[in-house]
This record gives sequence, C-alpha cells and structure tokens, in this order.
Amino acid sequence: MKNKEYQKMLVMALTASLTIGGVGVSSIPVWAAESPSQTWSIKAFQMAQEASEKADDQKAEAVKDETVYVKLDGSGKVTSVTVSDQLKNVSGLESIEDVSNLKNIENVKGEESFTQNGGKLMWNGDGKDIVYQGTTEKELPVGIRVTYTLDGREISAGELEGKSGHLIIRYEYENITGDGSEAYTPFLMVTGLILNMEKFSNVTIENGKLVSDGDRDLAIGMGIPKMKDALNVADIDIPDYFVLEADVTDYEAVEGITVATNEVFNSMNSDGFDSLEDLEGSMDQLQSAADQLVDGSGQLKTGLDTLLSSSGTLIDGIGQLAAGGDELEKGTGTLANGAGELSEGGKALAGGTSQLAAGAENLSDGAFQLAAGAESARKSTSEQLLPGVQQLYDGVTGMQSQVENGIGQLSGGTSQLKGGIEEAAAGAAQLAAGIDTVGAGAGDLSSGISSAAASSAELAAGAQSLADSLYAAGVDNSALIAALQGLEVGKSDEEIQTIEAVIGGLYAQADGVNAALSNAAAAAGNIAAGSSALTDGLNNAAAGAEALSGAINGDIKNGAYSLSSALNEDLSTGAAQLDAGVTQMAGQLKDGTSQLASGTGALLSGAKDLNDGLGTLADGAAQVSEGSHTLSENMKTADDGAQTLAAGLEALVEGASNLQAGAVILNSGLGTLQSGSGELVDGVTQLDNGAAELNSGMIQFNQDGIQKLVNAFDGDVESMLDNLNEILDASKEYNNFSGISDKMEGEVKFIFITDK
Repeated sequence: MKNKEYQKMLVMALTASLTIGGVGVSSIPVWAAESPSQTWSIKAFQMAQEASEKADDQKAEAVKDETVYVKLDGSGKVTSVTVSDQLKNVSGLESIEDVSNLKNIENVKGEESFTQNGGKLMWNGDGKDIVYQGTTEKELPVGIRVTYTLDGREISAGELEGKSGHLIIRYEYENITGDGSEAYTPFLMVTGLILNMEKFSNVTIENGKLVSDGDRDLAIGMGIPKMKDALNVADIDIPDYFVLEADVTDYEAVEGITVATNEVFNSMNSDGFDSLEDLEGSMDQLQSAADQLVDGSGQLKTGLDTLLSSSGTLIDGIGQLAAGGDELEKGTGTLANGAGELSEGGKALAGGTSQLAAGAENLSDGAFQLAAGAESARKSTSEQLLPGVQQLYDGVTGMQSQVENGIGQLSGGTSQLKGGIEEAAAGAAQLAAGIDTVGAGAGDLSSGISSAAASSAELAAGAQSLADSLYAAGVDNSALIAALQGLEVGKSDEEIQTIEAVIGGLYAQADGVNAALSNAAAAAGNIAAGSSALTDGLNNAAAGAEALSGAINGDIKNGAYSLSSALNEDLSTGAAQLDAGVTQMAGQLKDGTSQLASGTGALLSGAKDLNDGLGTLADGAAQVSEGSHTLSENMKTADDGAQTLAAGLEALVEGASNLQAGAVILNSGLGTLQSGSGELVDGVTQLDNGAAELNSGMIQFNQDGIQKLVNAFDGDVESMLDNLNEILDASKEYNNFSGISDKMEGEVKFIFITDK
C-alpha cells in the first residue's frame, strides 16, 4: 500500500484518538491567530467548503456541486432541508441536462429558465453556470443527536434556558448508510460551537479542541460515525461523538454548525491499498520520527540550559537599552517642542501672507477702478468739457465785439440826439422870429423826431435782447463737478486734494464768468430802460411837433417860446444826461465783456490743463493698476507657499508628537522589560523545567502511543484494508443527494445549523 495515501487515512481515522484525545481535555486555550472579526466557519470549515475544480475533464457535460442545508432543533431533530445546487458549465454548453427530485426549484443567481419532465431538468445554460435551490423531505444519510446533562440530570434544550450549573453537551454523530444491502459511505463530521465566555467557564472538550479569540471561545469537535464498525477493528478508537463540559451561568442556546463531507475520502487513491510493504515502511518511518522527537526534546533541554547560563549578559544589555530609551524620550520631547514653535511661526506667516494677499487684491481692484475713472474723466474732459469751454470762449469773444459795436452805435445816436435838440432849440428861437419858417421846420422836426423814436425803440429792444442773452449765458459746471466728486471714492488723500483743487478752480472760474455776465446784463438792462424812456420822450415830441404843425397859425408863437424854453432847458439837460449815461454804460459794458472774455480764456486754459493732467493721471493709474495686479498675483503665490509650509509644519508637529509618544511608550516598555528581566530569568528557568517535562512526556508518548500504534500493525490487517478499499469505493460513488445526470460529475456536503 502506498505510504502517502495511507498516511492520509492514518491522520483521519486511526490516530484520531491519539491526537485529539491527548489534547482534548487540556485546560490550556489555543489563541486564534486570525482577526476576531473573522467568522469561525472560515477558520474551522474552509476545507469542507472548497469544491474541487473539474474543468480539465472535457468529457463531463457539467459538474454539480451540491450543498444540503439542514436546520435542527436543540435536540438535533430536523426541522427543514434546503438544497443548493451549482451546475458548473465547464464546457460552455447552451443547454444542460440535469436530474433532481427537489421541490420549489428556483434560480437564485441568474435569469436562466428550465423545463421539467418528471425528475429530468433541461436548463438554458447559454454558456453560464446555473445556481438553483429547492426543498426536499428525503431522508438524510447522516444526522446528529444532541443530549444535555445539568448537574448529573439529563434535561431538554428548552428546559435548559436560563439555568446555571455544571453542564455536559454530547453530540452523537449518526450514519444510516450501510444498512442491509446498501454500501457504507463514510462522512467526516465537524462541529463548531460559539461560546459566550461570560456564561461558560472551565470548558473542556473530548474529541475536539477549544480555540479562543479573547472575547469568545470556539469549541470544535469531530467524528466519523460508523467507521469503526465498517473497518471491523476493535483495537483502534475512531470517535463518532464529541463532548463539551463546562460550568454555565444563565444558559442561552449555543449557536452551532456541523459540516458532514465525504470529500476527504474521495481524494484518496485506493488503487494501491493491496500491499503491506508500504504500510510496514510507514510504521518504521513513524517510529523513527518519534525517536527523533525524543532526541529533539533532549536537545531543547540542553539549549535552554545554555540560555539560562547566559541570562546575566542578557540583563546587562537590557539595562543599556533602557538607558538609551530614556535619552531618546528626552530628545523627542525637545524635537516636539521645537516643531510646535516652528509650526506657530508658520501659522503666523501664513496668516500674514493671507492678509497681504487680500490687501494686494483690494489694491489691484482699487487701482483698476482708479485707472478706469481717470480714463473716463480724461475722455469726458477731452470730448465734452474742453469743446464746451472753447465754444463759451468763442461766444464771449464774439459777444464782446458785438457789444462794442452796439455801444458805438448807441453813443452815436445819443450824440445825434443831443445835436438835434440843439438844432431844435435854435429852430425854436428862429420860430419865434418867423412862423412860416418854423412851420416848414416843424414838419421836418416831426419827421426827424419820429425817426429818432424808431431808432431809440430799436436800441431799447437790442439792449434788452443783449441783457437777456447775458443773463442766459451763465456757466453751469455742476455736472462736471459731480463727475469729479464721483472720482474721489476709494482714492487716497493726496488724490482727493488734487481733485478738490480742480473743483475749486471750476467754482472760481464759474463765479467770475457769471459775475461778469451779470454786470453786463445789468448794464444792458439800464441801456434798455434809458432807450425806452427816450423812445417815450421822442414819441411825445413827435406828437407835439404834429400839434405844433397843426396849430402853426394858432398859438404857435406862444408855443414856440415855450418850446424854445423847453429845448434849451429840459431837453438839453436830458440829452446831456442820456449821453453821459450811455458813455458810462459803454465803459462798464466794455469792462464787463473784457472780464468775461478773460475769465473764459482762463477757464479754457484751465480745462486744457485739466485735460492734460487727467491724461497723465490716467496713464499713471493704468501703470499702478498693472503693477498692483502683478503684486496681487505674486502675493497669492506667496500665500499658497506659506499655507503649504504651515500644513507641512503641522504634519511635522504631528509626526514629532507621534515620535515622542512612541519614544515614551518605548521607554516605558524598556523600563518594563528591564524591571521584568528578573521575571525573564524565572521564565527561562520554568521553560527549562518544562523542557525537561517535555522530554519525559515525549518519551512516554513514544512508548504509550507510537509504539502501540506500530505494534498494532504487527497483526493481521489485511481484512481491514479490504474493508477500507470498499469504503473508499462507496464514497466515490456517493456524489449527490437530490439526483444527478449520468453525464455529470458531482460532489455533496451537508451543513447542519442548530436553531438558537
């Protein structure tokens, strides 16, 4: 018989009692190396849940992997059975022929449909795997019977709830195959129970192990029911049960899962189980290995003796390591403090650069607005104010010429009027001398007076029109001043003073021009009033001349004396006054128009200067705007760098703090190590003593276990090998529970779940 295949069987069945029995009642827990969050089923049943891939077999139409889920009550009685089948479409078939006796069949993974004819199923595979499930009431090949004993008295699962005491839970594994003419199919059954450590204490296991993750205990038991009878051996103990014994407080139902599988038997090759030569060689190797273990335990004892003798040197090294740890803790503390101060400086720098960046951005915005305002003011001055002032200057200059001409004409008229009055006076004197001559002159006088009245009326109208024009010609700079005042928003004090100076000049120029225009308008009004009065007098004179001409043969003589007197006194005096008034008005009007012309010239010159100044201001503001924008961008870059530096310094502080904390922990640990070095020596001493006990135990294990096992094969085991071959053949034949097509290969496992 092949050594490799037999050793598999040996580990599984023949040495179960030697391996498990030797440690099952130990009170020393085995600590789980996995994370506590992992489920215990992954730890305990990974082997049972891995399905062997058979994709290399091109003859198989499909591979059927079947899992039977069985729910149990507290005593192990079956309450429901659900079967999950996976058809592995290894050849990518369009349709898969299957056989199943399940009810309520449902595709649980895809949308593939099937047709059913009795127990035959035809799935539309479309090259995909099929996963379906169903229910059944078919009798199971294996089962479990669970019994409970509390303080020596058997009790049911329901009655046990909430009780306290010394509890024994016994799992009896059952296998109903092999009855009558049916062949026996072996099943390895493994059970896992999750125990609450607050309710279970002093736990021991028979035919199993106890695994702890610190919060919970996992009890694992195993057995191969009916195997001992099937092999027909009496000297080898193959367990078919496991027992958990513990003290419980306020018992709650234990969650348990049991896996039953024959896959471990199917993986063995029974073709070589026809010779005892390999078996005998295996027993020799087993005995040799046991002897080596005994020798190795002796060597371990010798090594520990050497370690114990060197413990003094080890303690000195630990002392030096502890001193270095103290220095490391102090250095990391200094580093952490310096990193903290550096981080605070980085934060202050980042805050300052943020403020500078914000100020630079505000400066850039203000400079842009100033440049835009200056350009707008320059454009308004160049396109509106300067042309308007130029038109005003041209109008005033033209008006000055017109006023001078009108005054000349008015002065000439008054001179002529004075001369006419003198002539009229002379005529009136001559009138007294000759009525005929006076009569003829009276007609001429009437005509001349009428002409003078018309000229005087025209002069009054012209003077009034000139007064109205002068009153209407006032300068209004309110719009320009308001525009300049609008430029003051957001400007510096120096810029505001410059704008205010321009506005003051505009006010002064407007006041001067308006005062000159007002004086000129008043003088023109006086001329209009005098001319109007003269017109009235001339009209009256014309009427008198007519009356004189009409009454030439009447009271003319008396009237001539009266007229001569009036002309020599009243009219002569009025004409003199009129001439003097016109002369005075001409001087005032000439001075006023001269002042107006001078003021508008100054206004024109100031507007030109203002236009040039605004151009310079606009160019300078544009340069300031461009420079402030560049400054703002550079400050943003500087601020980003400062923020990055601050973040890096914070990370440095955190790293330094972590380093300091690690150094503190390391120093504390080294202190603990130093203080515990004495305990280490004690532990090495205990380990040395334990090694001595291990050496003795290995010698005993070799004598009581291995040698007995080897001696067991000195007898006749040929019949046992025959039975084993039959069992393995039957196991390979059992590849399904609910049915399988002849064209398929398959495997099946049973999972029993205990209801809580």
